[in-house]
Amino acid sequence: MNLNGFNKLVQKDRVTGFEKFAYGCGEISTNIVFTIATSLLVMFYTDVAHVSAAVIGMIIAISQVFNGVSDIAAGFIIDRTRSKYGRARVWMLRMSVPYAIAAVLLITVPQIGAMAQAIYIFITYNLMLTVVYTLFQLPFATTMTYMTRDQNERAKINIIRMAMSPIGNILVTLLFTRILDMMPGGGMDSQRNWIILTAVYAVGAAALMLFCFATVRERVVVKDEMGGEQIPLKKALPALFKNKYFIMLFLFFVFFAMYQTFAGTMATYYCKWIVGDTKIIGNVNTACFGITIVATLLLGKVMHLTSKRNWCIIGAIFIIAGSLVLLVDPTSIAVVTFGGLLRGIGMTPILGMIFTMIADAIEYGQWKTGLRTAGAIQSAATSGQKFGQGIGSALIGFIMEANQYNGDLGTQSAQALNTISNLFIYGVTILGVIMIVLLLFYHLDKEYPTVMKELLEREAQIDLKKKAEK
Repeated sequence: MNLNGFNKLVQKDRVTGFEKFAYGCGEISTNIVFTIATSLLVMFYTDVAHVSAAVIGMIIAISQVFNGVSDIAAGFIIDRTRSKYGRARVWMLRMSVPYAIAAVLLITVPQIGAMAQAIYIFITYNLMLTVVYTLFQLPFATTMTYMTRDQNERAKINIIRMAMSPIGNILVTLLFTRILDMMPGGGMDSQRNWIILTAVYAVGAAALMLFCFATVRERVVVKDEMGGEQIPLKKALPALFKNKYFIMLFLFFVFFAMYQTFAGTMATYYCKWIVGDTKIIGNVNTACFGITIVATLLLGKVMHLTSKRNWCIIGAIFIIAGSLVLLVDPTSIAVVTFGGLLRGIGMTPILGMIFTMIADAIEYGQWKTGLRTAGAIQSAATSGQKFGQGIGSALIGFIMEANQYNGDLGTQSAQALNTISNLFIYGVTILGVIMIVLLLFYHLDKEYPTVMKELLEREAQIDLKKKAEK
């Protein structure tokens, strides 16, 4: 079978515009709590719950050992799931309510002894990010690979998904702290206000995911060596690590999530202590993520001009430029906002392409090993994000503590202020460079046509064998 034949075969996999919109709503849902966790949680712990930055760094670092592994385990769970709602989609229904509850527990830190407080944070952090969020976000992301095998449809789904993705971030970064400031009883310094507002956001996020579950459909019928049956772990695990592109994309997501954590968390500290105005945090993040809404839609018109890998490299270059531009005037609101704008432009091609690269790696894995482990390969994204977020948050906590940062103080030392500035500017720059280096080893864009041709020929042979057996 040639690729033209394949394109005719997948006409039945067309996805309606409304379904694509609903899938984008699921992306908003996953980003709401993730943004709270990456952009605001460390500051909440240090400045509102009054927990040592070093303690938070240690808790997050230890948690990531469990967190990243849980994503790979969840991927295998998805691949072994069978239900009337499909393999991945059913988990949207199962985990929406636990997602909202765990998000609130994350903020409900009791004012008790330091050790007991640390234990509570460790438990609720892992409940949210290691267990609930993993079984919430990973199945959602995997569902796209079962909605269609048509590359054009996947690209359209992902473009709409990524165009809507910043909405969740903006709802948090632009509005969350401003709403807190207006709430009675202490504004941002009141833990009660944090709990109430987090609950509102969490319930809204759960509702969006339930809407996504009710609307999207799984259409792909698996045709691998297992005939759609459950893959034993003793076969699935070796197959996963024979996929070199799974490993590359996992590493890329580690450093991309570290970038998101550094940029998001340090933007809060930078605006508060270097610029001296916490209210512009929303402006900076809106410039960064708001531009991606328009830019992602424009990307759909020009994505054919070069490969997915090259678009991601271009994105990383813009991220680096958005960091280094701050050297022009580190305290200027206009310059800081412009830097956020450049970073947002840089994130556009990365977010627009990287998830379709994961889908390509799933096809490569089936071609390479004969087994389709979509959930496990999709965990390259989520496990990489978890490891990167944890490592990034831990590094921030340890570095800030080692350089005399104290959230209880009204002013910070010169050393602490220099550390905040260096992490926000040079830390992000270094991570951008690492992302580019990793992408230089990715060649699946060129190999994909051959991979698909051979894979489709194998699947055609499977169909012929089934017909012969009948």
